[in-house]
Amino acid sequence: MRRPFQGRTIGLRRFEILGAGGVAFLLAAAPIRAQGAQAPQAAAAPQAGGHAAITGFRSWPAPTGTRIVVNFSTMVAHVSPDSGFARTVLVTIPEPVTLAPGVPEVVRVADGLVDSVRVIPGEQEARFMVWFRDSTRFRILDLPSQEDRPFGLVIEAVKPGAALAEVRRLEGIASLKKKDRIRIVAVDAGHGGEDVGARAPRSVGLVEKTVTLAVARALADELNHIPGLKAVLTRGGDYFIPLYDRFHMAEKMKADLFISIHANSTRRRGSGSGTEVFFLSLRGASDQADADMADMENAADLVGGVPPRTGDELVNILYDVKRSSALQQSQLLAETVLDHVATDRRLESRGVKQAGFVVLKSVEFPSILVETAFINNITEARLLKSKAFQLSMARQIADGVREYFKRAGINLGGEGGKPAGGPGGG
Repeated sequence: MRRPFQGRTIGLRRFEILGAGGVAFLLAAAPIRAQGAQAPQAAAAPQAGGHAAITGFRSWPAPTGTRIVVNFSTMVAHVSPDSGFARTVLVTIPEPVTLAPGVPEVVRVADGLVDSVRVIPGEQEARFMVWFRDSTRFRILDLPSQEDRPFGLVIEAVKPGAALAEVRRLEGIASLKKKDRIRIVAVDAGHGGEDVGARAPRSVGLVEKTVTLAVARALADELNHIPGLKAVLTRGGDYFIPLYDRFHMAEKMKADLFISIHANSTRRRGSGSGTEVFFLSLRGASDQADADMADMENAADLVGGVPPRTGDELVNILYDVKRSSALQQSQLLAETVLDHVATDRRLESRGVKQAGFVVLKSVEFPSILVETAFINNITEARLLKSKAFQLSMARQIADGVREYFKRAGINLGGEGGKPAGGPGGG
C-alpha cells in the first residue's frame, strides 16, 4: 500500500495498465494526494504561466531491477497504480505540464529490463508511459523533497528471479565462510542512485554517493588482502538500496562486521572538519549536531530494521543480551578504526560518537559508520575527490579492522590458526 500522503487532494481519476497483449484495463483510482519527492538534480526555473515542468529522466540499473526517476520543477499530483505486473505502465498528471528545455519526449533506456520512457505533455493533463522489455512486476513511489532536491516520481521495475538469486548469493557467501573458516566484513557505501547524499561546493563538483563507493571499493580490496578476511560490498554500483536492506544483507551473509562509509556535511558551508566514527545509540545522539546528522542520513529511507519484540520474556532477555554485546564490540571497533584513521594529520579527529543510525541497528554483529571527512568543506572535499586520499583512508580503516580482531581476541584463520569464536562469528 502507498504510504500516507501529505498535501492537497485531487478528484477521482482513472489509470490504465496495458497488458502484454496490448489490451488496456481501465481502473478507478482512489483520491490521490500530492507529496514531495527527492530528485537527483536541482529544479529548473519556473515555467511560463506557473505550469509544472518535467526537468529530466534518470534510470538506475541495479542487480535486482531498474529505478526510473522522473524529475519535476515543482510538486504535482499524479494518478497511477501503486504496483502491478504489466508490459506497459501509464501515469497521468492531471494538470498542465511542460517539458523543460533540452528534455526529450522519448528516452531509450534499453538495459534489458526497461525499454523506453515517453512523455506526452499537455495543457490539461500530461502523461508518461514506460515500456518494459516484457511483462514485468513494478511499483510506483513518491520521493520526499529535500532542500535542493525537488519533487520526483519513481517507477521501480523488478528483474524476474532477482530476489531469489540475491538470497542464493548471500547464502553462498555464508556457506563459503563456514567452509573456509573466514571472517566476513560487510562494507556499505552510503547513498546511491537518486539518493546522492551531501554535496561538495560547486567548484569541486562532487557528491557523497561517489566518494562512499570509491572508498568502499578500496576498503574491500584492502580487507581482501588480509588473510582470513573476506569483504563484501552491499552495493557495487550507482544504485539505491533501502537502509534496512543494507544490514539485512549483512545478516544473510553471516557477516562478522558491518562498516558503513559516509562523508560528513554541515548546514553552514565550510564550518565542519575532520573524521568521526559512530556506533549505535539507543538513548539518543551524543549531541544535537549528531542527532541532526543521523536524521539526515536516516531520511534516505523509512526508519526501521530492529527485530520486533514479542511477549516472550526469555526471547526479550536473550535479545537484550545479544544487543548489549554487539554494542560493546561496536564501540571497540569504532575506537580502533578511529585510532588508525587519526594518523592522517590532514584531518582532525572528532572522536567516537553515538547516534541512532538505521543501518547500525542489527544485533548480529558489531557495526560502525565512518564519516570520512566534511564534503561541504572545500579543503576536505578536494581531499575526498583525490584517489590517493581515498586509498589512504581505505588502508587506515582496514588496519583498524585488523587491529580490532586482535584486541577482541579473535584469531583470523589465515594469520596463524583457526578462527576463534567471538562477536558476530555466525
